[in-house]
Amino acid sequence: MNLPRAASGVIVQQQDGAFFLMDTEGGEVFRVNETAARIFELCQGGTSLEGAVVSLARRLGAEGQEEAIRADVRRTVTQFQELGLCEPSRPV
Repeated sequence: MNLPRAASGVIVQQQDGAFFLMDTEGGEVFRVNETAARIFELCQGGTSLEGAVVSLARRLGAEGQEEAIRADVRRTVTQFQELGLCEPSRPV
């Protein structure tokens, strides 16, 4: 199963070590942590859930913690969908 696509007009910005998701069409800005920003970036490329888990585990040096990462990705993507930052789709 693939992650949902990022909504049109939503971009990731980094400024002074902080990460933001900016809805350029709706004018909203959301401050997120680095992991959430990385998850959002994975939503822009048609990445599978398992591909996202593996990528994040490597990036975070958290191999062996895939179950917790998978739960975090699902929770974060659901929040993105609720906020309109990702297109609605089947649950991840």
